[in-house]
Amino acid sequence: MRTYSKRGMEIFLLLACLFVGTGGHNETSVKCQGRESLDSCLNQLPDILEKKELKGIPSSKKDVDAMCSAFKTGMSCMNSYAKECLSEDSRRIMEDHVAGAKHTFSFLCDDPSFQSEYLTYTTCYRGITKDWDSCADRFLALVGEELARKNASRQSRLIELCCAKHGFLKCVYVSARLKCRKEEALFIQKIADTLSSVRVYTPHCSKIDVKTICSGCLKALPFKENLFILVLFLIFKPYISL
Repeated sequence: MRTYSKRGMEIFLLLACLFVGTGGHNETSVKCQGRESLDSCLNQLPDILEKKELKGIPSSKKDVDAMCSAFKTGMSCMNSYAKECLSEDSRRIMEDHVAGAKHTFSFLCDDPSFQSEYLTYTTCYRGITKDWDSCADRFLALVGEELARKNASRQSRLIELCCAKHGFLKCVYVSARLKCRKEEALFIQKIADTLSSVRVYTPHCSKIDVKTICSGCLKALPFKENLFILVLFLIFKPYISL
């Protein structure tokens, strides 16, 4: 089994701290007897995600089925835990964080028409896998860096996170447009937008003129993970540490 990078674990811890800082657990959840069952349930995820075919963007029916299995397993674990252990406010926070990913995966996993459309672009996915990972590396590193920044105002942090997301979406689109048709590039950018909303919620950026405020190119940062795989850990890992 692959060992995830120290940098990746730092991001997981930062996300856990962010959730706890919002009042993510209370006296009920601390005493909750469901923690062991949650840990046991989530321990199934690494085995699912370590399958060798899950490299880059899922580009076959087999890849998609494996990713859907992982996502549904994780959501089942979290839903059971949230129902028993989290307060109403905490459940609402969790739902906000996973709404975008649930929306995308519900189409990808359960809508035959959407999945069929997705799988028509597999040649494009294979061609941009390394570019996607490079774009995702920079985005996730910037998010982790911003969450680690101390004494940042809410507005300042929001701008930095939205700019990181804007850069990621631009990076994905440009990379795809160089190797794929325009409709393929737009489709991939739409998926990237939804997945990245797990960490930077799209409506929060709607009032920011990112094209004017955000600088052009994001600098390359040394962080290697696959976004499709890592997004599942970003969703579920913070709650393991509650």
